[in-house]
Amino acid sequence: MKNLLYRIVCVAACCLATGAQATLLTFDPPLEVIEVDDVTSIATYKEGGFRITGDAASYLPLFGIGTGGSDGLLVFANNPITLTAAGGGVFNLLGLEYAVIDAGFGLAPNATLMVSGVLTGGGSLHQILSLDDLGFDVSTFPVWINLTQVSFAANADFVLDNISAAPQPIAEPSSLALVGAALAGLALARRGRRAGQRHPWMQRKRV
Repeated sequence: MKNLLYRIVCVAACCLATGAQATLLTFDPPLEVIEVDDVTSIATYKEGGFRITGDAASYLPLFGIGTGGSDGLLVFANNPITLTAAGGGVFNLLGLEYAVIDAGFGLAPNATLMVSGVLTGGGSLHQILSLDDLGFDVSTFPVWINLTQVSFAANADFVLDNISAAPQPIAEPSSLALVGAALAGLALARRGRRAGQRHPWMQRKRV
């Protein structure tokens, strides 16, 4: 009985732990996945189950400006953009690559990129990243979980590339029921064992 319950718990845990794979937003190919609302002038970029929204004049996917000459997302100074799951669900931000870019006006001194995340419980996370050179940086950004959205804003033109994000899995009702049954069984088994300890006469004697 104990081994059976143990197996049930393991199977249920595997079902609950199985989640969606991380998505890498590479902004390749660009332009074909941008939708602009003619009324609000809000542009929406979609890729891999995620979307980036912002003013139509605030960002633009371009060829050759990303990591290693790949495609990337050019975001203009003082124009925030927002990352959300396409279905509006909870997701984790696992990493991103970013760099300042000289759009022809020279590099801004003391340029910084502010990344802000909104948590499911209503709290928020903030990370200030330095944009002090033209190289891409990936090492200073932490992993964020339980997010409903992430915004990016800088006081200089910058590039985003290879944003790694993963939607959080939603447990299926069957998996939840399996976990509940297993836990209930374990509770009953423990209660029976304790009852046997309180009443020695109920235990079998070894011969």
